[in-house]
Amino acid sequence: MNKKLWYAYFAGYMIYTTVYKIKYKMLKKKSAEEAERYLYSKTVQMSNFILKKTKTVTKITGIENIPQGPCVFISNHQGIFDGFLFFGFINKPIGFIAKKEIKKLPLISGWLEMLHTVFIDRENIRESVKAINAGVENVKRGYSMIIFPEGTRSLGGKMREFKRGSMKLAFNAGVPVVPVTIEGTYKVLETGNHVTGNKLHMVIHKPIDVTKLSKEEKSNFAVTVHDIIETELNKILDENKNV
Repeated sequence: MNKKLWYAYFAGYMIYTTVYKIKYKMLKKKSAEEAERYLYSKTVQMSNFILKKTKTVTKITGIENIPQGPCVFISNHQGIFDGFLFFGFINKPIGFIAKKEIKKLPLISGWLEMLHTVFIDRENIRESVKAINAGVENVKRGYSMIIFPEGTRSLGGKMREFKRGSMKLAFNAGVPVVPVTIEGTYKVLETGNHVTGNKLHMVIHKPIDVTKLSKEEKSNFAVTVHDIIETELNKILDENKNV
């Protein structure tokens, strides 16, 4: 399937999923809990359908490292399909910390808002603080949050430096931080002409208890997590070269 055909198909599919939004809003009037379960199940269903439609093969390593309670996932950001991997394979209610520009995307932004995504304006310090606080409140309500500290997609190139400010959510929430390494998602939509038949890899690392970190460890935390993710990414890339 070429890109133009895919985007047309995806737009049609997202329009179809409007019926899920309507049902979610109806359920919410009766029971917020039931509505949340419905929304989460439909999001997982949609993500898995999209992965299947694009014939994407994903190798997942480290599922056993996901804590039972809420946590903060910190991941590298290669492409649009990163989100589908999280929704498709992380078996817990999640939301994203996303740049404010994504709110302008039709069909997608509505879903992200319902899914407890917090939109952040990194150019405005006051608004950034508000976004971090909103993310902390989400965690307190039981939703795990996902942060892409690079700030933008690397598109398979060298990982960008992590923004230290994004670590504040993890520290303020006081829950485990789970580093995640993703490889290959940029190949699906960002490069080439075909979106089908790509192989992706997602590695979930052991959680880090931020409440036990020293002041110095907190100061270097962005670099520490970056190194964990990048080391695994380089390992995967080396293995792929030998296949």
